[in-house]
Amino acid sequence: MKKLMITLFALTIGLSSLTSCSADSESATNSTTNETVRSYTHSNLELELLDEVNAYRVSVGLNPLEIIEHISYKSSEHNDYMLATHTVTHEGFEERKSNLQEVLGAYRVGENVAFAYSTAQATVTAWVNSPSHKANLEGDYTHFGAAIKMDDQGRKYYTNMFIKK
Repeated sequence: MKKLMITLFALTIGLSSLTSCSADSESATNSTTNETVRSYTHSNLELELLDEVNAYRVSVGLNPLEIIEHISYKSSEHNDYMLATHTVTHEGFEERKSNLQEVLGAYRVGENVAFAYSTAQATVTAWVNSPSHKANLEGDYTHFGAAIKMDDQGRKYYTNMFIKK
């Protein structure tokens, strides 16, 4: 019974994360840093997620996106926040967006988050089945990055950010 309740809780949190995503128009704002992070090392799972996103884009006739490590670094910072607060949220998106605009020259920024999916493929499938997340996957972007982090119970937090330069 306890395991069933934990599973239902995880599914509820995971599904609620699918109901929100962030995308913006082409506005610019100030940022707190102007240094590009060039040393982010992707895990195999993160690279698999990025490959799954690109495979989906290509399957619907869109261009594959190029990885920028700084975007993955900002995604990783957001995962740290979600882990610390035990929430799946887009809180702080405006600050991340501003950073990507100033540092990378982005004029369009989008973000998908997810929680508790066991594989990259399951995460992308869930995003494809959510209209707002699908809009980001199919958006007019040129570059992307992603980060995945686990909590102490092995549940994964995902952040995938997109930009157009």
